[in-house]
Amino acid sequence: MVVHCFYGLMAHISEFIPDSSPVAIIIRHAERDPIRDMNSPFEAMLTDNGINQSIELGKRISKLAPVRIYYSPVPRCRDTAVNICRGINETNKAAENAGDIFDLAAPYIVGGWSTIAGIIKKSGHDTFLRSWFDGEVSDELIMPLREAFFTQMQILLKQLSENTSSTINVTHDWNILILREAIFNLRHEDIGMPDFLDGIALKITDDSLDCYYHDHHRRLPIKDLLIPLNKK
Repeated sequence: MVVHCFYGLMAHISEFIPDSSPVAIIIRHAERDPIRDMNSPFEAMLTDNGINQSIELGKRISKLAPVRIYYSPVPRCRDTAVNICRGINETNKAAENAGDIFDLAAPYIVGGWSTIAGIIKKSGHDTFLRSWFDGEVSDELIMPLREAFFTQMQILLKQLSENTSSTINVTHDWNILILREAIFNLRHEDIGMPDFLDGIALKITDDSLDCYYHDHHRRLPIKDLLIPLNKK
């Protein structure tokens, strides 16, 4: 069993594990059952392979320990977190299941999900995402990309500023897409959707935030991330 989708990120994590600063990682959950009804997308659970992926990933990143693991309240994210924690603990390293964070789910959805699901069914998933990210979907249904990006960054910056240990956050593909496009300008049309357990790592260096995604790196001034986006 191979967790191939995480290798690119792992290569960068290994470069800065030796220093003492904490790392915040945000990843998509492990492999799930297919979503058969877009009106109930959060009901799909992890597959047996997804459980095994999570345990194996925990073993691979145990050198980050001690680590606190947070997750979206959606069950497949919770189960991914529990099994990553299990994998780390099996290497005799310390990992804490730190509980759920609502904003790791979908805080950017501000209108009725049934309306969004209807648009996706009519236009297609990829087309909807591009329309959303390009500002063509009503902000009464879903936050603009920059505002959605801000919700996710505040979680990670808070953890990096308050915790002395590293953190792992288990979330969904849309959350990774938001960060991937806003930080690195990487479009899903060009590189595809985030795989299971794919994600982004961040660490603070002086007054900047170093962001890593596979072979991509970008340094962002922290002061720019603390300004509410509607004032920029």
